[in-house]
Formats: sequence, C-alpha cells, structure tokens
Amino acid sequence: MRCVRLLATSLFVCAIAVPAFAQDPVPAEPAETVAATAPDGTTPEQLPPPGVNAPPQLPRVSQDPEGNPLRLAAGDFKNFFSADTARTLSYTAIVAIAAAPWDREGVNNGFNIPTTVFQSGNVVGNFVFQIGAGFAAYGTGKAIGNKQVAFVGRDIVRAQVVSQVLVQSLKYAIRRDRPDQSNNKSFPSGHAASGFATATVLQRYYGWKVGAPAYALGSYIALARMSWNRHHATDVVMGAGFGIAAGRTVTMSVAKSKFSLGVQPEVGGASINFTKIYK
Repeated sequence: MRCVRLLATSLFVCAIAVPAFAQDPVPAEPAETVAATAPDGTTPEQLPPPGVNAPPQLPRVSQDPEGNPLRLAAGDFKNFFSADTARTLSYTAIVAIAAAPWDREGVNNGFNIPTTVFQSGNVVGNFVFQIGAGFAAYGTGKAIGNKQVAFVGRDIVRAQVVSQVLVQSLKYAIRRDRPDQSNNKSFPSGHAASGFATATVLQRYYGWKVGAPAYALGSYIALARMSWNRHHATDVVMGAGFGIAAGRTVTMSVAKSKFSLGVQPEVGGASINFTKIYK
C-alpha cells in the first residue's frame, strides 16, 4: 500500500505539468519565411513552389537575445512573479493539500521501499549535477554552432538558478524539520525543483516526446527523496511546482500555444474545461 501511495504521489506531481500546461509544437513557418532569413541570401521570389525541394524547417529556438545565462537569470526573477506562475503554484498547492495526509505516515512508518532502487535519484536531482548538465549543453551548442542546443542549455541553467534561489530562501524562512530529523531544511524539496525545472525546459523546446520521460525522471527524483526519508510528500510536490514555474518563466518566448484550464460550475457539481490558446 505504501508503494502504491508513493507511485500515486509521483503521478500527482506529473499531473501538475501535463493537463494544465500541455504544449503543442510551434506551427511551421512558411517556406518563404524560412528562406528569407537564409544565410545564402535567397529571396522569396527564388523559392520553388511549396512542397517542391522545400528547405528543411528551422528548429524551435528561443527568441531571447543571446547572452551569458547567469546574466540573463537576473531578469528572470522579475518575470517569475507573473499570473502564469500564480496559476502553476495554485495547481501545485491543490496537489500538495491532497498529499498532506501522507506526510505523517512517512514520519511515523517510513515508506518501506528499497532505497537502493532510488539511490541514483539523489545524484541526478542534485543542483550541481543539473546546472552542470545545463552548462555542458550550452558549451557544446556554442562549440558546434547548434543554436538550439545552446539555448536549451542556457535556459536549463537559468531555470536552475531561479528555482534554487527561491527554494533555498524558503527553506531558511520556513525551517521545516526533515522526516529523518537531520535538519530543518525540508520544505520545499530542492532536488524536485531541479528535476522539474530541467524537465519543463526540455518539454517546452522539444514537446512531449522528450518532455514525458523528462517529467518521469523528475518524479523518480522526487520519489528518491521520499524513499530516503529526506522529504515529506508535500515537500516534493511544492518543489516540483517551483521547478515547473521557473522552467516556464525562462522559456516564455519558446512556446507558441498552450491549453488553459478552467473550472465551470454545473448543476450538482462542476466540469473542467481545456481551451487551446495561440499566441
């Protein structure tokens, strides 16, 4: 039963990101637009008819100006406090409230699952590992001239900086005891924030083919922190929420469409509506 509850918590955390913030790929630009910006100077009049030897589509890249990711992160803190972040953290808080009853059980009984299964989650979810991977992708993209890879790495670094500054500040302000009583820096989970920040950036650039396994890895990291009795269920849920919000903040110029979630009162209950919005 405890394993089932752990898996349910993981699904709850993934649910924060999936239905309310599902992204569609950016609509392909017309061939004329792609060619007009081609480095060889080709003009729209020189293009073949659509579908005939058309040039490949440009990859999805950020429209933000290039620059040092740490310098750009300074402006991200201002952008973090937005209506989008408020919605994200509101949905996260609802999930955290639902997960709150499991906090006491974790303290009293532990989660009774082999910690060796989740040992690597403690390493992969570490801030140093995550930001190092971001810098590695950024440097590789710059070295090989791949703008998309460079932007992805840059935005992972930015998301890590934003999420960890906020999460670590809350840890010292709230001072919640960890389940294992090792210290009072339990809420929210920094590992969960790091894992979900990276997952959100990857999903925004590459869609759900990459985003789904990335969020699954984020859930694995969250479960690792619970299995090692380092965090309560509510710690990892709220950590995931801050990670998602940070990832969305630094990729505002990437995604072009989204689904808006709304609740409509009905006779005898309510219905949840999804509305597709194009920017």
